[in-house]
Amino acid sequence: MMTTMEPARLRLYVAPEWRREGMRHIPLLYPFWGNLPTPKTPFHQELFARHSFDTNLYDITDNALQADAVLLPYAHAVLLRQEPALIAECSAEALRLGKPLVVDGIGDIEFPVGIPNSIVLRYGGYRFLRKDNEVILPPYADDLLEIFCNETLQLRTKSKKPVIGFTGWASLSARQALRTGIKELPHRLRGVVDRKYRACKKGVFFRRRAVSILEQSPLVEPNFLVRQAFSGHTDTAAKNPEELRKEFVNNLLQSDYGLDVRGDANASIRLFEILSLGRIPVIVDTERNFPFSDKLDYRSFALIVDFNDLYRLPRIIADFHAGLSGSEFEMMQKNARDAFVNYFRVDAMTKHIVREIMSRVHSFSARQTQK
Repeated sequence: MMTTMEPARLRLYVAPEWRREGMRHIPLLYPFWGNLPTPKTPFHQELFARHSFDTNLYDITDNALQADAVLLPYAHAVLLRQEPALIAECSAEALRLGKPLVVDGIGDIEFPVGIPNSIVLRYGGYRFLRKDNEVILPPYADDLLEIFCNETLQLRTKSKKPVIGFTGWASLSARQALRTGIKELPHRLRGVVDRKYRACKKGVFFRRRAVSILEQSPLVEPNFLVRQAFSGHTDTAAKNPEELRKEFVNNLLQSDYGLDVRGDANASIRLFEILSLGRIPVIVDTERNFPFSDKLDYRSFALIVDFNDLYRLPRIIADFHAGLSGSEFEMMQKNARDAFVNYFRVDAMTKHIVREIMSRVHSFSARQTQK
């Protein structure tokens, strides 16, 4: 894996009058404004309590002259619904100061940010649609090895047939499939002439197909626990969240590989939870933007399969597994854990986020100087 230089300390300006009582601020502000409870999404508050963003690398200031950039304190999608005027106010202030505006555009649905001087944080999107001002973050994932295994990596020895683990939502009723298919009709029609847009289907369709193909193949050993609904939200979880998470962890610990297919966004928390346990992910690549891929070689710890090759998934996995020596198989598991600890856990990702934001701040400053 490649190493990175320590980034400079980033200073972000937030005017005190922009704070809104009762509105949930973005995670970058948790170390400064508080880690808010999230009753609908279990474990979110504990995740940030366990490993917070590293404030040695960035700071919040109310002195605009000392700042590198202006920070929108609430998620873009939230403000579009609740207070779009604050977006306009923060954007105008950034323009007046001649500084870029950092926007948290993270969400399963990512709305366009039409602000010329913006730096936009994302975790989804598609490679063929990515904009230069976007910084790709990993979805925030907890350190499951720390929670369940006392940080002790449980290495699997190589077996003849690869065991593929999956626990999650991979089933749709006929009514759900029809309703979702109608919503996706524009992308599906566009995919007829441009194959890239075939990646824009809802993730559960890809999951359902991948699970079905693997279950029918003699080349791999599927270890699947298919759920009928999304388990990461209390409104849709079928039973106690703690029990559901234990099932997920045990399934992966008893598997050689973890099947990773996108969610509603073109990203998944699952990928980084798999890595946290030191398991090798089999990533179905739906034109995904992989965070920090300019510094990190994903193929040192993951098998990446293009979504167009989904019908060949069992053969691809079997051939990949057969081509690994026992020591190489174990090394990939170690690399998976190292990637999580050094790049994707919340405390570790801070320096990589800061590095990418600072790079865009410097590019913005250079453009301003040339005007």
